[in-house]
Amino acid sequence: MGRNDAGAVPVKEDTAAGTGARGGLPEATRGSHSQWLLLAAVSLAWFLVLLDDTAVAIALPSLSRDLSLGLAGLEWVVNIYTLTFAVLTLWGGMLADRHGARPVFLTGLAIFVGLSLGAALSPTGSVLIGMRAGQGAGAALMGPAALALLCTSFAGPRRALALGVWSGVGATALAIGPLLGAMLTDAFGWRSIFFLNVPLGILMLIITRAVLPRRAQRTGRPGKMDIAGGITSGLGLSALIFGLTQANAYGWGSVALWGVMGLAVAGFTVFALIERRVSTPLLDRTLLRLPNVLTANLLGLASLAVMCSLFFFLSLYLQFATGFSPVRAGVALLPLSLLVAVVAPVAGWLVSRTGARILIGAGMTLTAAGLFTLAGINPGWGTQQLLPGLVIAGVGIGLATTPITTAAMGAVPAERTGIASGTLNASRMIGLSLGIAIMGAIVAAQWPGDLADSGVDPQAFTDGIAIGFQVNAAIALAAALLAAVAIRTPHR
Repeated sequence: MGRNDAGAVPVKEDTAAGTGARGGLPEATRGSHSQWLLLAAVSLAWFLVLLDDTAVAIALPSLSRDLSLGLAGLEWVVNIYTLTFAVLTLWGGMLADRHGARPVFLTGLAIFVGLSLGAALSPTGSVLIGMRAGQGAGAALMGPAALALLCTSFAGPRRALALGVWSGVGATALAIGPLLGAMLTDAFGWRSIFFLNVPLGILMLIITRAVLPRRAQRTGRPGKMDIAGGITSGLGLSALIFGLTQANAYGWGSVALWGVMGLAVAGFTVFALIERRVSTPLLDRTLLRLPNVLTANLLGLASLAVMCSLFFFLSLYLQFATGFSPVRAGVALLPLSLLVAVVAPVAGWLVSRTGARILIGAGMTLTAAGLFTLAGINPGWGTQQLLPGLVIAGVGIGLATTPITTAAMGAVPAERTGIASGTLNASRMIGLSLGIAIMGAIVAAQWPGDLADSGVDPQAFTDGIAIGFQVNAAIALAAALLAAVAIRTPHR
């Protein structure tokens, strides 16, 4: 028996093809140099994947002028990427388990880079929306495969540290995306956001091909592919994410919204029935029975809902209520993003020593404290007044992010890391959409205006954000309690 480092119970060492005898570590990546090159390439890829979700949002006014896109078209430029990413991520996990994480990651990266170039060169809004959908598909292949590569290429405390770096880089991308997007758009235009992916993506392709074995690291899951499960899960996720992203546009009481949500329930119901009957299910229920997996997915959903709504609505507050420029707003949020980036790898180092439960509980409690501090916000607040809450929340988010990932993956055998990673990514994408939708509804209840108009009522808008932060603080406290009660610590 080998001991995992994720705050979960010990699991057997994997002996699947493509892994070595030491904790699933491939022979070609046992050397420290190759391992850290792999970590750098995979983390940079994840940075670009998440950056393309947040950086583009800040460039929408410029993009609208150049391509003559209306509000509905601009919404789809952002939402189609999130939608395809979330819907196809389980397929990416399934393919990584069946054909190996290396070829799936490289394929996803090639698709992402190629369609980034297409997006940068798009002559019309409809072409750009199509390219964004393709980018999301590439990201859905890359995300689960990247996490599977880290889990099978690192062992012991190094794995926890690697996951910490990866998690910190991802959180940083979400946080500094608006700032970097604003800087690139101001200096070179919105197309530069997509052009940036091309040289960096090619560099990552070269590095990952060099440091990983050329053979396809198959885990050899037997049986036929669960096509029906993939289609029905995709239908359920499509309807759910679409409904959440359009909830405030439709109105929470609209027949159209609840019709979409009903379609999501139907899709998930049929998916659950299919998974009970097929011999090789896409999402085997036994995976969710492994220690910490289900709980960590719920925590991943809750933590990203809180984190993304915090970043998103503070950015809006700074621009619409205080009049900050996009670049100045991004700079004001840097203490939060930098602390997440620094603390997440430290949490990865600590998790093998303290266990995931303590770190997640402490991190989500601190996040709640930071949100309660920020809930005192008023239109006169600037960078100085926001700083204490940003610091507390940044430390809290950083402490919780990596242990949630390691808890979700710690007891998963190597041949199922792909689908486990895809499930975690899907949970987080649902959390992202859910957090912004709920916060948006709270803000709209206090100020039912349109941000496209010039007449924003700063006090009403800020009151809505303050109430939203209180709700998010309650969610963070509930997550801390869930971690304390349900996350298991390994016997030492």
